[in-house]
Amino acid sequence: MCCKSCQSTNQSKFPSEVNIHFRGPNNLTKPCVWAFPELVICLDCGFVESRVEGAELRRLAEESDELDVA
Repeated sequence: MCCKSCQSTNQSKFPSEVNIHFRGPNNLTKPCVWAFPELVICLDCGFVESRVEGAELRRLAEESDELDVA
């Protein structure tokens, strides 16, 4: 697999934890969504790819319908 940014094949996979916040001042009290995706990082240019799946993705989809982005 090649990097989508620089086409390098010098990539590695890393475990991660991501704390996803909902933007907007009215969403400051909304609980964040924790996700633990595997990251694919290009070790030449730093481009990162990941995928959020399962319960975390469903929660983001449900909550995004209610976002106040003002």
